[in-house]
Amino acid sequence: MLKEVVARLQTGSIPDVVRFGESTAGFSGAYVCVKMETYTIGRALRVIVHKKPGENDALDLYIFNELPDLLSNWSYTDEYGNYVTIKDAKEYTDIVVDNDDSTISMERLFYTPLIL
Repeated sequence: MLKEVVARLQTGSIPDVVRFGESTAGFSGAYVCVKMETYTIGRALRVIVHKKPGENDALDLYIFNELPDLLSNWSYTDEYGNYVTIKDAKEYTDIVVDNDDSTISMERLFYTPLIL
């Protein structure tokens, strides 16, 4: 499921996109990390955006403008033949400034509801 989401996010302004747990070595600037989580209505997709310190405005623009444009109400068929529509949870975090790779980051949550 994440393969399609990663490919979709790579069409945006931040082409360096990885799944949670994959190496970010070699990324010199901004990158995006995506993670699937269990949620009450199915699955949740957590998108974690990293930028260089001082790029707070660019981080806000990506989280609040570009990211919803890329994922909200976007539909695709996953590798198992399931039709999936991403829904924006409109939940996000404050800026985190103490990441171990010296970046600043924010997160935004999206739902991938189960079809009943």
